[in-house]
Amino acid sequence: MRPIALFSFSALAFLAACATPDPGQDPSGRWVGALVTDQGTCPTERTSTLEIRGKNIVFTPADGSQVLTGLYQPGTHHYHAELASKDTSGHPSPLVFNGYPVGQAIGGTFGSAACRAHITMTRK
Repeated sequence: MRPIALFSFSALAFLAACATPDPGQDPSGRWVGALVTDQGTCPTERTSTLEIRGKNIVFTPADGSQVLTGLYQPGTHHYHAELASKDTSGHPSPLVFNGYPVGQAIGGTFGSAACRAHITMTRK
């Protein structure tokens, strides 16, 4: 392989690796993935979205009308969002998302009174 081609290929590989920051260092942005039901009935019909902007966290299961919110603490490897809701009897029924970096992705769990699921999300 010619030296210039080798240099070009090496530079391209380096830039590709730098283009996607590690979520453990910089989780900012939009992350998308599909919930996988572990127990109960979970919203799996569409992808779910996690957005981290500054200190704000927003998780939308199945990109529906339920929006879980939380605050991100820079330097931590934990992303938590929740929605305090009530069931049809008026009892508290919170929805909770807990996420963490997994390589170049964010993994997590989602839970409600009717559902337990896990998810792996990639940056979009």
